[in-house]
Parts: sequence; C-alpha cells; structure tokens
Amino acid sequence: MTDLDELLARVERLENVTGQHTDLLDDVVNGPRSEPPPPPAKTAPQAIDPDELADWVRRHVTSVIARPIRGELRWCPRWWEHSEALFRFEALRRAWTELAAEPGTAMSVWIRDHLDPCLRELQSPTGPFADCDLTERFGMRADHAPLATLQTTPYRP
Repeated sequence: MTDLDELLARVERLENVTGQHTDLLDDVVNGPRSEPPPPPAKTAPQAIDPDELADWVRRHVTSVIARPIRGELRWCPRWWEHSEALFRFEALRRAWTELAAEPGTAMSVWIRDHLDPCLRELQSPTGPFADCDLTERFGMRADHAPLATLQTTPYRP
C-alpha cells in the first residue's frame, strides 16, 4: 500500500466519522429519530485518477488563480509529482463535488474554507513545493526532486 493509498483510506475513515458526528448533531438539534440510523456502509477508498485530477486542477484551480510566484510563494508546474499536493488537491476536488451544486454562497464557502487554506499550505515556504525552484523568467530547474514524505516507523500497539 503506497503512502497515497494510506492517506486515501484515512480520508475515507474521517469522512465516515464526520457523517456520524453530523447525525449525532442532528439528533441534538432536531430530537432523536424514531428509528436508529443504519450502520455506515463499508466502502473501499476511492482511488485517485491522476488524469481526472490533473484535468480538474487545470480547469478549477490553475486556470483561474493568478499569483506572482516570487519571494516566499512557491509553485511547482509538476505538482502531481508531490504526494502531498495530490492528497490536498483530491480533498479539494471532493469538497468541490459536494459544494459546487449547492445554491447561494456555497462557492464562496468553498473558496474560503477549502481553496484558500489549501493554496496557502501548498505555496508556503515550508510546503511541498519549498525546494521547487521556479522563476517566471527561467522556468524550472532541470533537477526537480519532490520532498520526501514524513518518515515513520511501523505502528505496534
């Protein structure tokens, strides 16, 4: 199982817990239901389709966001080579999928609560693109090497 697969499985577990918390909060606000909620369905984590994600990022992020890439801001035109960027953009895409069809201020909420924090993390001086040397004048260095993911030892209870 790759680091990305582990992250996807973790996101799936967190989404299930969030759903359970939402149900509990609904019970507090609206009163308990007459019948217990069904147990959450066990589903396999969705695999990331790199082609689909790259197309989504191009259409919904990189083609509409304009930032000068200088000073402390970082960007990598080969963002898909960074596992953290893949993970964050997939989470961003999933939030978009849920919120884009909502009426009213849903898009503004998505920008404020999802897009802006994601871009701040990705483009920060300590983010995954920190060592990507990109300048508007010269392009990328030839020796592109994404940062390694955080090392950990196997968990043993």
